[in-house]
Amino acid sequence: MELVIPDSVNPELLPMIRQGLLNPQKLSILSELYQIVERFSGCLYTDEETQKKIQDKTGSLPDLITWGDYFQTEVASRYFLESEDSLRKIVDTIRFDLISSHLIFSGKPDHYKDRIRAEALFSKGIDQIVLEKEIEESLHLEILLNYFENLEMRNKPLSLQDKAWYESFQINELAV
Repeated sequence: MELVIPDSVNPELLPMIRQGLLNPQKLSILSELYQIVERFSGCLYTDEETQKKIQDKTGSLPDLITWGDYFQTEVASRYFLESEDSLRKIVDTIRFDLISSHLIFSGKPDHYKDRIRAEALFSKGIDQIVLEKEIEESLHLEILLNYFENLEMRNKPLSLQDKAWYESFQINELAV
């Protein structure tokens, strides 16, 4: 019997599905993660030129083409043992961070982004034992900036659906 999975579930997850590590509820959450990330990304994870090189070399396209593919497989491989509730919190936290990234960095000049990078670089040089809230925030801002730039989020407007969701997000109850 052939296993049929939705288009938004990456084939890299098939072994975990066959082993029973990803149940239908987890697949639904991971499928939603794929769709969330695709709404934000303005570029491919594996650009077309690289895809062609891989196909020429191996005879097939890579499984990780979009940023949705990347996030979905990364979360599934790291957190497959988590409960559905925990997986939902992880996906909600990623969504919150993507929206935050969009709100923080859209329309900001390069010198603002450069300052964030410089502060994060400085913070990385500080002993982990003495991490203060400002240093942690600096490092988190760099993560958000990386999302914004790597996913080329400036090319995609923030949807009303995501704005409404963001405004109703309860950090203390949902974030991990």
